Amino acid sequence: MTAQRERLEAASTNLANANSTRSTDGKVYKRRDVVFTAIDVKDKWGEISAENGLGGNGLKPQGVSSEVVTADENQLPNRQHQPWNPDADNDGYVNLPDVDPLEETVNMMSAARAFEANATVFGTAKEMARVSLNLGDV
Repeated sequence: MTAQRERLEAASTNLANANSTRSTDGKVYKRRDVVFTAIDVKDKWGEISAENGLGGNGLKPQGVSSEVVTADENQLPNRQHQPWNPDADNDGYVNLPDVDPLEETVNMMSAARAFEANATVFGTAKEMARVSLNLGDV
């Protein structure tokens, strides 16, 4: 869920800066993206499962690590002719970040759906645990 939240934040930041001509450092805004990496989960459940041979497939439980990366510094910005813009050069062009609003909107929707699916899984697991605890009361 944390990885999807970071993905949602990166997409919303990109979308907010899609038409900005410069960032706080005076350069063109660089698009941010989130890279996911699979990592082994080291928890008590995984250790107990491995000791007792549970699961049977020999696979270790895995989770996700996420990292926010920025676009390559050598990537050329989009140039648009806006002679009225105060950031325009002598020819009337401004440099805009290489951000596609449609792609960022799709990323936001996808991250929101994934977050929602994870929240549903947690709710279902919680409900199953509650019902399991009440089985002895019948």
